[in-house]
Amino acid sequence: MSTDRIFQGEDQQWYFKVRGNHAVGPFISFSEANDAMTRHVSECKRRTRAGISWPEQLTPGRMLRRQKAALRHN
Repeated sequence: MSTDRIFQGEDQQWYFKVRGNHAVGPFISFSEANDAMTRHVSECKRRTRAGISWPEQLTPGRMLRRQKAALRHN
């Protein structure tokens, strides 16, 4: 994890930067900011891996097959 994303603000509190250069915080210590950043990154990775799962009846390929079959039977 890149610790250069963690910085101390003018108020002497600790923050970390996320995408878009947004600051998250404040935290009392560097260690607390580092732990929060690690949790944040883990949560982002978890959401990315989860992806979107379609119900089987609504999968795009299945819906296209239904439309084609309906056209053939008309």
